[in-house]
Amino acid sequence: MTVQSKDELRSKLLSARNVMKVEDARRKSSQIIHLLSSLPEFTEARFIHTYVSSKKNEVDTRSVIEEAFKKGTRVAVPIAEKERPLLRHSEIFSMNDLAAGAFGILEPNKITPINLNEVEVVLVPVIGVDRSGTRLGFGGGYYDSFLRHVSCTKIALAYDFQVMPDLPREQHDEPVTIIITESEIIHCQ
Repeated sequence: MTVQSKDELRSKLLSARNVMKVEDARRKSSQIIHLLSSLPEFTEARFIHTYVSSKKNEVDTRSVIEEAFKKGTRVAVPIAEKERPLLRHSEIFSMNDLAAGAFGILEPNKITPINLNEVEVVLVPVIGVDRSGTRLGFGGGYYDSFLRHVSCTKIALAYDFQVMPDLPREQHDEPVTIIITESEIIHCQ
């Protein structure tokens, strides 16, 4: 078996995600969010940090954000700096707080700084992930440096086909603790 580079895997998995039918992505995304909603680590959290789904067929976090607002759960989202691989973080209070930012990702239009130590769960976007929690992202290192600074539960939301048997792992790669797909919850490590 030929070992694929991270770039080859990234390209293959993004292609597979991009060709999904929108209805399939919505249905599977809904199943993933349903399983997330059954997870005590998530349901008991009073402060979550989540990406705002903005890419084609990405697992949709908008309903998660809306539901968190209804429950009174605090929500923080990342802000990507284009010049360097750094995420800043801001609390949001409504979906109206968001506008297109760097890389076409929805970001807060006004920054309300947070204390990362208060965040209890981080929802992490992935292109691929393996059962030990090794993630394959877009390759900029944004989430690795962020995840290194938080000690809470880190949850990757992924479709079944994005869970790989084994991904190449480098020293700087920061793993997730839980993976949720449309068919299972995987506790890593």
